[in-house]
Amino acid sequence: MGFFSALGSGALGVIVFLWEMFKIWLGVIFVPFTRLDIIWIIVPIWLVYFFSELFQEKEGTSFGNAISNGVIPIYVGIDWLRQITNQLINDQLSWGFLTFGKYVISVLVIAYGFFIIINGIRGKQYILFVGRIREVTYVLLVFTPFVYGMIAPDFRYFVSILIFFPFFYFFLELLLKYIPSPKIYHFDKGGKGLADIPTVGGGPPQPLK
Repeated sequence: MGFFSALGSGALGVIVFLWEMFKIWLGVIFVPFTRLDIIWIIVPIWLVYFFSELFQEKEGTSFGNAISNGVIPIYVGIDWLRQITNQLINDQLSWGFLTFGKYVISVLVIAYGFFIIINGIRGKQYILFVGRIREVTYVLLVFTPFVYGMIAPDFRYFVSILIFFPFFYFFLELLLKYIPSPKIYHFDKGGKGLADIPTVGGGPPQPLK
């Protein structure tokens, strides 16, 4: 009984730990929606993700998609640097280890974007994973609250974003599996498009006026 009791206690401890990490992770994902100035940053990230995932990458990522995705972290990382520097200049932020960490994260995110672009151009197969819009979006989502001072970057914060990345990835993968692919995929694969649609009189399709 002692063995099973210890096993049960250990399992309960793991469940409690994961639940606490999950609550922290949910806070990381949704806390930007509590501030209006951050919403204007986070909403475009979500919108780019939604349209790219559904209309470009639902059935897989191409090198062209990945290379284009690499531009997003470069742009966001530069904006983070601008935000941090402006706060320092206006005395809204003091120089210290935390500020240094924000600069480091911003530079790493910019480097991540260049890494995707350069290795995508070189045709490295792993870019089809690390350069997918889902991974790019996740990186931006979890670090934006830290850069904007909405979350204290403690040990639990970093552990939660690592532990629940697979959950984020496979939950969306499962969700997309049951969403019908848009018709544009059929057109892109050589299906009937505008040029193949019959018209009255047998002439070519006419542009809309």
